[in-house]
Amino acid sequence: MEAKKKKLDKTNRPTWPVWSLGVAGIVLSMFGVGYVLGWFQFGAASGDAASTHAGVTGANSVNVASLSDLLPGLEAKVAANPLDANLRRLLAQTYTELGQHDKGVEHLRVLHKQAPSDNPTTILLATSLMQRGTPADLNESYKLLEGAVQANPAVAPMARLYQGDIKLKLGDVAGAVKIWKGYIGKMSAGDPRRAMFEEKIAQASGKQ
Repeated sequence: MEAKKKKLDKTNRPTWPVWSLGVAGIVLSMFGVGYVLGWFQFGAASGDAASTHAGVTGANSVNVASLSDLLPGLEAKVAANPLDANLRRLLAQTYTELGQHDKGVEHLRVLHKQAPSDNPTTILLATSLMQRGTPADLNESYKLLEGAVQANPAVAPMARLYQGDIKLKLGDVAGAVKIWKGYIGKMSAGDPRRAMFEEKIAQASGKQ
């Protein structure tokens, strides 16, 4: 009888936490470690700047079709568990990866409103707004990135890199170069991240 009860308990155990962890692994692999975690690993001297940069820009996407297949189930899980911030963040990231930026931003705004001091959400919202790319989005993204740096200086390298990109998108080449030169001046000569800034400066300088 006791064995039967244990079997029933195991059968009736909710499966969505395990399911969500599985989706998390898939989404993280498709987004690239840099997109989701790279901001918080840039304080380490051993960080791979090039791969992190690729991850943040979405260049590390590998299987959009698989994400599309997962999307309906993830949407259903968020609808059933609207207060689960991790599930909602996964859904927002999935929308962004699939190019559905409006939906991604919508969910990230909800999360940011609920927890304005949560820096990962702030950064994800900022990068999603960058990808959507309207002038209003870009200006908002710039301010969010500035707030992220104030909250956690460790994210400054990528924040400054992308604030420069924002200036470029807004047509302010001189402003972009100023940001990149200003930050590269704070980096040690052996910092592997210098290469990204130097490349950006060289490319932008050719447009001036």
